Amino acid sequence: MRKWYYILAIILLFPALLINLGLPVFIDDEAIRALVAQEMLWSDNFIAPTLHADAYLNKPPLWNWILAVSFELHGAAGEWAARLPTVISLLGFGLTTYLFSRPHFGRYLAFVHALTVITCGRMLFWDSMLALIDVCFSWVIYTQIMLLYYYGRRGEWWRAFGWTYLLTAVAFMLKGLPAIVFQGLTVFAVVGWQRSWHELFRPAHLLSGVGCLLLLGTYYYTYGQYVDLAQVAQRLFVESGKRTAVAHGAGETLRHLLAFPFEMSYHFLPWTILLAYLLRRGSWSRLLTSDFAAFCLLAFVVHLPVYWLSPNVYPRYLLMLFPLLFASLLWLHRSHASRGSRTYLTLRYLLLGAMTVVAVGLPFVPLLPAVAGVGQPWIKSLVVGAVAGAVAVAGWRDRRNFLLLLCCFLLVLRVAFDLFILPVRAATDERGPAVRNTARVVAERHADQPLAIYGHTLIEPATGWYLTEALGAVVPRHFQDFDASAAYIGSPRQYPQLQIMATDSLYLRHQQGWYPVGALQPPVPAVPTDEELRDGMGTGLPIRR
Repeated sequence: MRKWYYILAIILLFPALLINLGLPVFIDDEAIRALVAQEMLWSDNFIAPTLHADAYLNKPPLWNWILAVSFELHGAAGEWAARLPTVISLLGFGLTTYLFSRPHFGRYLAFVHALTVITCGRMLFWDSMLALIDVCFSWVIYTQIMLLYYYGRRGEWWRAFGWTYLLTAVAFMLKGLPAIVFQGLTVFAVVGWQRSWHELFRPAHLLSGVGCLLLLGTYYYTYGQYVDLAQVAQRLFVESGKRTAVAHGAGETLRHLLAFPFEMSYHFLPWTILLAYLLRRGSWSRLLTSDFAAFCLLAFVVHLPVYWLSPNVYPRYLLMLFPLLFASLLWLHRSHASRGSRTYLTLRYLLLGAMTVVAVGLPFVPLLPAVAGVGQPWIKSLVVGAVAGAVAVAGWRDRRNFLLLLCCFLLVLRVAFDLFILPVRAATDERGPAVRNTARVVAERHADQPLAIYGHTLIEPATGWYLTEALGAVVPRHFQDFDASAAYIGSPRQYPQLQIMATDSLYLRHQQGWYPVGALQPPVPAVPTDEELRDGMGTGLPIRR
């Protein structure tokens, strides 16, 4: 039967990850990535990223290049085209996990390990359906960690350092300085685990590090022809440091330190429930029977303080670390399952009970008033409920394949989420559609007139994306030499002295307010140069042509 469970899991992956993928409105971070990519395509400038024709310094451009390729292949930019690269990255992440785990765990446990990457709660019900950098970045970082371990364990240090410093350059081009932190911590973890500290000072390590710097230097030398690199470096350090304790008060930091383990355990359920095995006596000695499982736990622990000590951290920043933890937990699970320990039996029956309750409830989802707008709800719920019920029954009967069946059950839940929750969200989230609809109205009414943004007006990125998409052209920021024939978008809150003869208004989701759109009325005040800037407010740096 195991072969059929493998096939079922693979079949379920595609509807689970693709149904209604393009339905929800962009969140702001998605809109930034998509808008930068779209402006690259329009300007034919893939070196210097821009946002509203203004230099965008917060992130290097590799993810924007990937989105631009997706837009070109789809023939248009949009939610589906922007999110598909995330799904592809996730499947690659899972496959990579399987390939590294199989020599140590065997096919079954390695397959389950790969599916834990996809089916942990945070990934399955949030990050796998967003056009963000983090899934791709996590895939690269996890591969980097595993290659260092794989080649370091065999003493092949040229390959260990050569491949991983190449991936460090790739990861840096995705997200900046965190790539260097991950590589540095992993190098110390691997050479410490192998007791090979002298390798830090040998040519393989030193020359690979220099090669990484040369690769990055080639890009930034070219980038320096367009913008001031001192400004770029400053912004990269600001972006890397704004989540840390340095940027937050002692009270907020203390609250984060206390809440972090519980919050992260919640986000990565149900697999973090296996942490119960680590509380059992003799867990470390059992882990040491697998060098791979023990190293994975070490790597997890070595990297974790970076985020535990940083108050403003999102769970998606840790996506590359939890597969390391899951590897050690799955190894302990195998040990406890083979002995039929009390901890194993408790967790098994707890999870089976939850699967049973959910499977019984799924056919009755159409009775909920919230899903009234979903088409053919009873057919969908009965089919999904029948599959979930069959998987739950198999879970009770088949102890050997229980973890694989749990993975299949979670994928069925994601299909139900796609069919019922995503359409409801899209239909009932009034603020999201309002952003899109008012942007399209403004763009339509000003199709024959220049449209621009006054100064550092805080344009929420989702608003900026839908306005640009509807207009079919860049909506630039103007900081001086204002065009008397143009319609401007300005913030009365930021610029109380700014007078706009409004002919339209533009809705902003997070501010839950409206910006006037129209001609500037003289005298037009000069744009202040000392504002504290945030995403969506521009840099004011021109791109040298």
